[in-house]
Amino acid sequence: DAANRVKKLKLTNCLHITGAGLEPLRGSTIIEQFDLSLVGDHQCPQLSPHPPIAREFVLPILDSIIEAEGCSLRHLQFPSAWRGSWRSDRGFEQILRHYNELLVNRGGSCVKCNVSFPEDGSWGCSSYGSQKYTCYECLKYYCEVCTDDDKGGCA
Repeated sequence: DAANRVKKLKLTNCLHITGAGLEPLRGSTIIEQFDLSLVGDHQCPQLSPHPPIAREFVLPILDSIIEAEGCSLRHLQFPSAWRGSWRSDRGFEQILRHYNELLVNRGGSCVKCNVSFPEDGSWGCSSYGSQKYTCYECLKYYCEVCTDDDKGGCA
């Protein structure tokens, strides 16, 4: 019952998956972190050859999670190979837009200084599919000033 139990999914070193096995997560409202980067902390995200993880399997599952009422997703990270070519994929661009809309509608403020985040979504997933200003461990959000000041630690 993955859709009702898995809160964090980190696919570190899962270099041979296609993403088809993620289907049990479809529509999850429990998952908070979905890391498809395939690399560990502080590792180079550039993998060669490109891993077989496929957008056609993963993006519909992610969309169902983002669109689910009560969605808990707070951190989303994509494989480096996808982030470099987002402009050529309407589905990927749509996921980025939906996710940023979710974050904007949810609202939020910096965990340290309580400054509200801008409503333009600039603090969410960048156009390159990499989420900014979020602690990878505790999933709390930081503003640009406090992130620079924080040196990466949890509050």
